[in-house]
Amino acid sequence: MKTRILSFFFFLLLPGVIFAGEAKILSMAGQVEARQTREGKWAPASEGMEIAEGGAVRTGDSGAAVLLLPNKSKIWMKGASSLEVEQRQTLASRLALLFGRIKVRVPHLMRKERFEVRTPAAVCAVRGTEFTMAAAEDGKTDLQVLFGEVKLKFSVPPAKGPSEFNIPQGESLSSPEEGKAARPALLTAAAERAALENWNPGLTPEQRVAELKQKENDRAQVKEFARVANNTQNELKSFLNVVKESDMEAGRTLNDVHGNLVRVDQRMMRPYANEIQFFNLVKRPVYSNPDTSASAARPGFTYNGEQGVVNRLDYMQMTMAFNKDLPQRIEDWPGFFDSNSVDPSWASFTVANRTEQSEIFFVSEGYKFDPNRSGGDGELVSNPWVLTTDGTPALAQNSPDDRNVIVTGVLKDESGMKAVDGLTKISRLQVVDDTSGNGTLKYTNDDRTATTGIAVNGSGSNVLWAIKTTASSYDAPKDRPDSAPLVQYQADMYDVGNAHSSYMWFAKENYVIGNGGGIKTASDFTNSTSDPFTLLRDSALESVMYIKASKGTSPTDIINSDLAKADISDTDYFTYKGAGTNIDVVFIPDLMVAAVQRMLPAISNLKN
Repeated sequence: MKTRILSFFFFLLLPGVIFAGEAKILSMAGQVEARQTREGKWAPASEGMEIAEGGAVRTGDSGAAVLLLPNKSKIWMKGASSLEVEQRQTLASRLALLFGRIKVRVPHLMRKERFEVRTPAAVCAVRGTEFTMAAAEDGKTDLQVLFGEVKLKFSVPPAKGPSEFNIPQGESLSSPEEGKAARPALLTAAAERAALENWNPGLTPEQRVAELKQKENDRAQVKEFARVANNTQNELKSFLNVVKESDMEAGRTLNDVHGNLVRVDQRMMRPYANEIQFFNLVKRPVYSNPDTSASAARPGFTYNGEQGVVNRLDYMQMTMAFNKDLPQRIEDWPGFFDSNSVDPSWASFTVANRTEQSEIFFVSEGYKFDPNRSGGDGELVSNPWVLTTDGTPALAQNSPDDRNVIVTGVLKDESGMKAVDGLTKISRLQVVDDTSGNGTLKYTNDDRTATTGIAVNGSGSNVLWAIKTTASSYDAPKDRPDSAPLVQYQADMYDVGNAHSSYMWFAKENYVIGNGGGIKTASDFTNSTSDPFTLLRDSALESVMYIKASKGTSPTDIINSDLAKADISDTDYFTYKGAGTNIDVVFIPDLMVAAVQRMLPAISNLKN
């Protein structure tokens, strides 16, 4: 019996042996004919008719039909079209568009499943995609991708240019004119509208565009927000002064974990020949944070800001300086770093909320390069040495003060310096301890060596530096089943000014979310059939950060995560205007994906 059961399961796993299913005519109108086999005769079709492998469907000039495949793929056929089911197996489907025009909607396929559409001139391979395709009787092909991405390969290579293309959504590709190279192009508004309208048979022209008009109204609202939010260059200048032309740009509109509409814009640029700067600007027309508190179902941290804050801006910026100038072309970077002795000189990581025009709530970490670390190879360190200016070597690795340092607080416009100018100095490590012992700071000159300068915010009471304590931090359990949400709650205790008299908590909520704002699980990635780039384009990391007060527990008494959590006050350490006492950054990996794709040929050459 056991042998029979095993044999049965192996039989089921063989692709195309059984249960592959047939294509079915879901609906039709006008003149539609079907052919059951490759050598069969054409006969009038009917709704519900199954079309086996080798069969075909064709429509007259006024005819239309919709086919449904067992894997839930849908194919709409316009008039004067002929479509053949060349292959229909469990893990392999191939359609042949002999002539005419079709629209194809393919859901996410199973792992190793293939779906192809062939014309006399090209073959298209898809994953989870919606596109239209037209084929003329002379073989010329026209592809328009509405969602997802399609890989097109010309059967006969053009006289010039490549024969394979990856066409993303919003672009089209047509067979080139004789002697010319094929070139992808953006969809025109008219072509996009014609492709997006309802292709179901038997509808009036008004019915075809009714749903599209509603979609266009919805999209218009998003586009208007994107138009307002896309003026990123000026917004970046309002955060930091050092902004030049971008080397790379990326952006996305999505929902955050709280349900707020978000526009994320990213830039990578080089303000100086030896520096890289990365910006991640997050804009929300309205911001609410209703459900992340210590008493809510999700054990987050208390949000003390107002609900419904308008035009909120959150920001993340990373700067890294090197001991050598970098090549102008990003594609040359892999070889440059591989063949040169390149070390970072310093780096900074800054997050901020500047919803109030005259105030900036921020947290910043600075790093300097210590050549004596890591066995003489050197490494970037963040400890009190970052705040010194006399070139003193980094603290020894066994030093009790060799711990991470942050600079945080609320910068304000004042007579001595604007808040944005102060943030620029802090992000470039142009700040030092004022030696008062209470964590206050002074700005330095541009070379970061002078100890003279104005104090931060006059008295310095609103901006402080602090060093991480040796107390146990609060960290929610990490071991979760694949079906559990990808959520992390963490808080680390910091000693203000290393004076052992005042403490703060740097608390973070981290979520892996989709474009709709839903929290993802590990199984969303491990069980997905999508390629890594597609997964990344549908994912984002949201990090909500707070600086919380301590309830007064001595760090030496905090010996586990539960005691750490008990000491984290709901009260914020700093007072920020009603814009909200947190920093809520949504980070998309789009810029990283673009950089990897640009450098991939060079990386492959290095490997070879």
